[in-house]
Amino acid sequence: MRLTHIGREVRAGCFDCFGSELKWNGKNAQGVAAKHHDATGHETWVEVFMNIRYGGSDSKKKGK
Repeated sequence: MRLTHIGREVRAGCFDCFGSELKWNGKNAQGVAAKHHDATGHETWVEVFMNIRYGGSDSKKKGK
C-alpha cells in the first residue's frame, strides 16, 4: 500500500468576453463554460491540472 494524494484544479474562461483571462475557477468551471457557450455561442476554454503526491500527511491509503 502507498499513501497517495490526488488533487485537481479546473479553470475556464471565454475568449469572446475575456480573451485568455481566467474567469471561472473550481469544480464547476467546466460546466459554467459549457453553459456560457450554449447560451451565447461564444468560444470558451477549460484547463484541467492534476497533481499526484505519494506520501505525506494529506495522503490516503491506496492499493491492494
